[in-house]
Amino acid sequence: MTEETDMDLMWNKMRRVRNALLRDSDKYVLPDLWESYTDAQKGEIRRYRMELRDWPETIDTPLSLGSKLPAKPSFVKDVGIYNLRP
Repeated sequence: MTEETDMDLMWNKMRRVRNALLRDSDKYVLPDLWESYTDAQKGEIRRYRMELRDWPETIDTPLSLGSKLPAKPSFVKDVGIYNLRP
C-alpha cells in the first residue's frame, strides 16, 4: 500500500469539492425547475456544469483551489453560496 503525498491529498480534495458542487448543481436540471428557465438560462447552467467538470484541468496546483472556481449563474437562488465540505 502506497502512501499518498500531500499534493495527492490536495488534488483529491479538489476533486471532492468539484464533485460536491456538481451534485449541488444537479437540482438546477431537475425537470420541474429546468422547464421554468429561459433558453439563455439553460445555456448558463450548461456552461457552469461544464466548467465544473473541466475545472481540475484549468489549475496548475490544488493550492489555488478557489482561484478559478466557476461562477454560478446569477439567477439561481443560492448564487454565491458554496458548501465546500465533501
